Amino acid sequence: YTITMLEETLGHMKPNMSAICEYRKKEGDYRSRVQELDIATEERDAARREHDALRSRRLTEFMEGFSIITVKLKEMYQMITLGGDAELELVDSLDPFSEGIVFSVRPPSKSWKNIQNLSGGEKTLSSLALVFALHHYKPTPLYC
Repeated sequence: YTITMLEETLGHMKPNMSAICEYRKKEGDYRSRVQELDIATEERDAARREHDALRSRRLTEFMEGFSIITVKLKEMYQMITLGGDAELELVDSLDPFSEGIVFSVRPPSKSWKNIQNLSGGEKTLSSLALVFALHHYKPTPLYC
């Protein structure tokens, strides 16, 4: 009796058999979009890894050059002024590209001063020492 009742109820329901076909089509679309998302995510992650590697390389190369230039600047300024001292400092040592560099000098028998607070002659000697230090790090034919 129960089977007969269920068959009769099913006959009145008139199920839409094309719904299964539609479901399979939507499921296929979903799977293809998930696959596209996975590919896009992998491409994004690869680009992010490459970007991070380039940022790390940029920082490493900058810090190497900065330390060489700082040492050479000190040597050149001492040689030009016969006893002064010069120094390059990073404003933000954690992110040297965000804030910049401070150029401080101590002319012979004077105190440490920022480059903006020097006289014209002192600025010229300081700048010349910096140009020589930069030229030592990366020679250019312009100054030969």
